[in-house]
Amino acid sequence: MVALLSLSTPRDARRERGRGGFTLIELTVVLAVIVTLALVLTPSIINFINDSRVARARTDTQTIGAAIIQFYRDNGFFPQWSASNNGGPGTSANKVDLLVGPGNIPAVAAPNLWTTGTSDGLEDQLVTNAPAYTMRTSTSAFGWNGPYVSNVINPDPWNNRYMVNVGLLDTTQGTQAAGGGTKNAVWAITAGPNGTIETAYSQSITVAVAGGDDIGLRLQ
Repeated sequence: MVALLSLSTPRDARRERGRGGFTLIELTVVLAVIVTLALVLTPSIINFINDSRVARARTDTQTIGAAIIQFYRDNGFFPQWSASNNGGPGTSANKVDLLVGPGNIPAVAAPNLWTTGTSDGLEDQLVTNAPAYTMRTSTSAFGWNGPYVSNVINPDPWNNRYMVNVGLLDTTQGTQAAGGGTKNAVWAITAGPNGTIETAYSQSITVAVAGGDDIGLRLQ
């Protein structure tokens, strides 16, 4: 009998190789490519995430600031009281230093009213009318006509609270405050990525600046 030899073609070899999976060298090359791409792309992804957080915080402070301005247009006074007095502005006994949103109290280099001041909730003033200001009606020129923000006010992107130093709002004309001296700046602000509020609570409107990486909109 004549033995028949089985000859395999290059195509057959490739098919057999495919059935066997990748070689160790091929896997090493693939993993090296994946690791290299990860190292190259990770800083870009992190920067994109950080930029998007800053953009969101900036938009949120603008929304809060616009809501407070609209509140003033509707009511004729700013939301500076934890309780109304007969439907209008409160008294000195319940005037607050801050309006704050939910979230952690930011760190601060030295204690000041950003962290120790009396406060009321932004939602209480701008969403639910918890102080019970007089409501605007079809026959009244002034009154609470909210809600002034369309969505629930959440913590900032770093889980800290938004803050407005409303206690310093002053409706007198010019730069001079009602009690004398120069008016202080008022901010809708967040402590930013580092979680530390670095903007002075009280600073003259003539020299006011946001400190560090704080993100805010100046209202006065």
